[in-house]
Amino acid sequence: MKLHWVKPQGLCRRSVALGTFDGVHLGHRQLIDVAIAKRPSFGCSTVFTFDTPPEQVFTGRVRLLTDFTVRQDLLFEQGIDEVVWVAFDKSLAAEPPEQFVRDILIRALRVDHVVCGFNFRFGHQARGTPDLLREFGQRYGFSVDVVEPFLVDGKTVSSTRIRQCLLAGRVKEAAHLLGRFQSYVGVVTSGAGRGRKLGFPTANVAVAKELVLPEDAVYATWSILGSGQGYPSVTAVSRNPTFEGKQRTVESYLLDFSGDLYGQVMEIQFLSKLRGIVRYDDVKTLKKQIELDVAEARAHISRMRLQQGRVVLE
Repeated sequence: MKLHWVKPQGLCRRSVALGTFDGVHLGHRQLIDVAIAKRPSFGCSTVFTFDTPPEQVFTGRVRLLTDFTVRQDLLFEQGIDEVVWVAFDKSLAAEPPEQFVRDILIRALRVDHVVCGFNFRFGHQARGTPDLLREFGQRYGFSVDVVEPFLVDGKTVSSTRIRQCLLAGRVKEAAHLLGRFQSYVGVVTSGAGRGRKLGFPTANVAVAKELVLPEDAVYATWSILGSGQGYPSVTAVSRNPTFEGKQRTVESYLLDFSGDLYGQVMEIQFLSKLRGIVRYDDVKTLKKQIELDVAEARAHISRMRLQQGRVVLE
């Protein structure tokens, strides 16, 4: 297997956090904090991860909270020194647990300490468990911390739970599990131009198809251009039923922006759901509803806090 290194720290002893880390949510941050705290003297803290969640490789349906580049950025923002990853496939899954420990943890990573979640599994038929990892640690000379589930409202924080929140349009709940507002990055592409004709020109943002989008609805959002400048916005995730649309789109109207956005990279933070998608009988009624959406979004966003150009949780 080929290991990929991001910001490699060279030949040093490591504390290594193991997992997929899709979303880098509050539960993941507990593992990261322990890895940083247990970093060896003159060593480094490392995340070892996969490009795709193993369970999604087996189902053949990739549904992610973050693309891999964004995931790496989030890991480094939490203070990790380096990220090491491999492309997960079924041949890797067929390797026995001890081979993973010997080849990856001992030989490649020179591990001093390992951190994993309570439900971490590795190796053929997921036979590798946290208890087995502790046994290997005693045999090969590294220590192991197993992090218990992180609870919010009495329930475990997990990537699956967050995906379910997004699919139900509960973007505020998802934000409290992530520790940040869910956002999507994409290039602004040309659309049908209907928003401009209505007086609300929208940016049609091409989002990677493997990412889980919020349910079809209208949302108060914060849109950030490649320059770092952010704008309050209203974003619709829908198939445009008023205009008999068939393709699902993400269209954002930036409240205080004028200019051409085509070809620019834009990030959209989803802050709260304003309403569901409705098929209007005429364009005049739709335009009036958009005016109400804009007013509600502006009032909502005015009460939120900005930090370094982004909206942050209180």
